[in-house]
Amino acid sequence: MPPLSGYEKRNIARNLLVQAYSAQIQTLIMDTKRPVCIILFYGGLNLSIRYNDFGEYSYQLTYSQAPLDRILFDNYDDRWVVKSKPHHFHPRGQKKAEESPMNGDPNHDIPNLHSFIQLQ
Repeated sequence: MPPLSGYEKRNIARNLLVQAYSAQIQTLIMDTKRPVCIILFYGGLNLSIRYNDFGEYSYQLTYSQAPLDRILFDNYDDRWVVKSKPHHFHPRGQKKAEESPMNGDPNHDIPNLHSFIQLQ
């Protein structure tokens, strides 16, 4: 079975999130030119999900417009010295990176993301 495309991964992530949070989603944007999904929750939390066809991904939760008031899971670079390299996690309020539980598979990652989605 060939690997999933970035669009297929994005659609799986979207479906899992809509299933879990349909009543809390204010706006859902599916980019038509890139495998990107942006979800704005009631209360202001913003989730941006991005995949590509090269196995790269990012999940960013932005809590407010304050500097670094976000968390980010990704594997777009491998400069971070962590056991899960190239997968890494940028904690809220920090520029550093830590080990990440994510692996780029939306069926694995989206359930892990639930503990970081803090809704009012």
